[in-house]
Formats: sequence, C-alpha cells, structure tokens
Amino acid sequence: MKKIYSLSLLTSLLVFASCESILEIDPRQSIDSSQALKTPEGITANLANIYSNLKSTLLYGRDFVATAEALADNARIINRAGGRYVQQGANAPNNHFGNWATAYNVINQINILLEALPSANITDSFRDSVEGQIRALRALFYFDLMRAYAYEPGMAPSPSVDFGGVPLFLTGVLDPSQIELKSRATQAEVYSQMYADLNVAITKAPTAGGPTYVTRAFAFALYSKVALYNRDFDNAESYATQALALKGNLSTNASYVADWRQRVHPESLFEVTFTTDSETIGVNESVQSAFTTRIALPPSTTLGGWGAVVPTSAYLSLFPVGDVRRTLYENGLNRSGSIVIECTKFLGKTGTVYMDNIPVMRTSELHLIRAEARLRKAAPDENAARADVNVIAQRAGLAPYDNTVVGAALLNAIYLQRQLELGWEGDRWFDMKRRGLGLTKSTGNVPYDDYRILAPIPIREIQSNPNLKQNANY
Repeated sequence: MKKIYSLSLLTSLLVFASCESILEIDPRQSIDSSQALKTPEGITANLANIYSNLKSTLLYGRDFVATAEALADNARIINRAGGRYVQQGANAPNNHFGNWATAYNVINQINILLEALPSANITDSFRDSVEGQIRALRALFYFDLMRAYAYEPGMAPSPSVDFGGVPLFLTGVLDPSQIELKSRATQAEVYSQMYADLNVAITKAPTAGGPTYVTRAFAFALYSKVALYNRDFDNAESYATQALALKGNLSTNASYVADWRQRVHPESLFEVTFTTDSETIGVNESVQSAFTTRIALPPSTTLGGWGAVVPTSAYLSLFPVGDVRRTLYENGLNRSGSIVIECTKFLGKTGTVYMDNIPVMRTSELHLIRAEARLRKAAPDENAARADVNVIAQRAGLAPYDNTVVGAALLNAIYLQRQLELGWEGDRWFDMKRRGLGLTKSTGNVPYDDYRILAPIPIREIQSNPNLKQNANY
C-alpha cells in the first residue's frame, strides 16, 4: 500500500517525560526513549504526556469550551479582546475547531503505547489500568474529531454533503514510511471503534480514584454520551446508570455555587488537570479570560480577563426566578467602556489566575443523558425520564415537572435543563448539531444544512492525501 508522510500524525513523535505519579501529570525532563515503553516509569511518563495534550488550547484548554460557546447561540461576542472570538461568534467560514492534527498526534501515541503494553515489564494490574485509561482516551479523541468534522450517524442534512466520519488509525507510526493514505471511515465504523475501546475501558480502567485521570466511572459516562450521539438510547440509559452507580454524587442547592469554586469540581467524572503555575494559559487564550473580565469575585475590582464571550439576554431570561445556577452569571468589570453580565464558572479556581481544571463530564449530565435516553428509546419510560430531569430541576431550586408534562413537552424540558445546567461548559454547539438543529443568532442564522456546521479539515491534510475528502464547500 502506498505510504506518505502525514503531518497530522508526525508533527511530533513521542515526547517522553517523567512524573511523580499518574495523579500528578507534571512532565519534567526526557528519558531514554528506547527504554520508555518497557518500564513502569517510562509508561507512566508516556501516559502523563498523553493526558497533558488535553490541555492544548485546541482541545480542552480553550476551544472545546470557549470556542464551542462562541460558535453556539447562548453567547454574544464583545470585541474587547483584540478581535478574539469575533469571527467564531459570527460563524465566519474557516473559524471553527482545529483539533485535527493534535488529536491524531495523540491517537498515534496511544496506539504505540497499546502495542508496547503486552511485552512491557510491568504487573498485569498496571497493564490493565493503563490500557483501560488510554482506550477511553482514544475513544474521547475520536469522539471529539467526529463532533467537529462529521455529522452524527443518520443526521446528515443531505446525502450530497455526507462524506462519512474521520480516518481510523489503530496502529502506531514511528517513521514516515509507515503512514497510510487513509480515506474517511463511515460514521458507523468510527462509532463501532469507540464502542470497542470503551468496552475494554469499562472493564480495565481503575475502579477508584479520579477525576484527574480516567476511571471506570468516566468510561461508563463517556460510553453513555457516545451512545446518545449515536441515537443508541438503550445503551445510553444503561451506561449512564452504571456510571451513576460508581459516582453518583451531586452538588446540593446549598453547595452548587461553592462547588464551582473548588479546585476539583465534586461532580466531575474526569477533569483536564492543571497542576503547576507554569501551565497557566494566560489572558489571551484561557477559558477564564474568554468568559469574564474578573480575576476574582467581588468585592475585588481588579480587571483581568477579556470577557469576550458573554451570555445573551435571551439566554439569561431562560433561568426562572430562584434558579441557583443564575448566580454564576454576574456583572463583570468595566472593559472597553462596558459592564455586562458574565459567566464565572471558571475563575482561576486552581489558585492561579487563567488556570482552571476543566470538567469533561459531570454527574449532572448523566442524569440528563439518562432522562433523554429514557424518553427517546423505543419503549419510552416517561416516569423515569421525569424523575431524572427533576433531580436537576429541583436541585436548582425549581418546582418539579409534574405528571402533566409528557411527550414532546417533557423532552423540551430535558433539553432546557441541559441548556441551563451545562451552559458555558462547551455543550450547546454539539447538542444542537446532534439534534439536527440550526442556530438563530444576531450575527446571522446558521441553518443545520449550512456547511459551517462542520469544521474544515486542514488543507495540508487534503493536499497530502488524495483519498481524504474535504467537507462540503471548503
């Protein structure tokens, strides 16, 4: 088979770094790569490097939170950040997600480590733990690639614009001669691979610990979310239930705001972790700076972030009186002659400004996934679905939905609670996309059949691989 150099996989090959433990992902200095995948220390260092890539601004360090909100319809953009997020907020062509190369580089690292594990000089329990973690992470990277660059299965607005999923690379590449010219796999093939990885993860990932690394609870949770996007509602319900059995703790109404001020959110099943001051992303790129002008809560008046991505009045009006979640949206400080309401979920809660651990999934989302799955599965269970959504509504301080809320009204209630509960966590854009819905925005509507729903594959990938088809109209 013809092979060429692929920039997305070989921009950088393995970078090995030592660390104190899996719990503290803090790369320090390189080690002998010839021995790196034979010893517990080398494998731990490589695992730390895999985790550290999630902090990239192209991933959970920024774009899968801040850019995702800017692209969607809950937010408006104030041009007081040197133009940052303005083009994303206007859904301008080519101003979208750019996780392609970073994701494939890390997938390659995972593939190499998976191939090395069977012959490594490590205990079986450690081998299983590492395999469980990195299989869940490989599923996460493919899931995010699919969410950015492909339609969900069966959800393309027209066959003429449905070019499948993303290429599947499942073997490691150590030099350019090993790169294959792969075409895009089908959506079904990519989802099947995610299922396969998560089937291993839910049996081998650590049962305890987290959320600063992958556990079985997160593997079950991610499985439920992947299944929801795949419209596989029976599995979405089942895996959400199993995740909740392992980690079902919820914030209370009284602790809800305070829990967002903790370094690690008590509800998190998995967080992208920042551990040292040197990892701060800074005023120009961080999630905190994107969302708020504050570097601390009142009475502090110290101006810090740009506060470019802020809630629309329409979004704020969705919160009923007494909803505790509304407390997380408050006046920022005067920048560029304006004071507006901003989101304060991310406020340097690690203790260092512009540096926040980022929850990838929280327990609250599991109740909302299960509520939707219970209502949309072939044999709907309205009572169970209502019970789940009421867990979230009542915790917020709202009256429960009663038995008169059924069918489409109940489904809309679930969607509303998703919108309110997961606001400013990077969910809204993907939530609308998986449901086949366009967006109504002051900067111009984005219908679901608009090509800007999908991100463009990087042009260098299209130029280097004639088998790779670009998304429509790019």
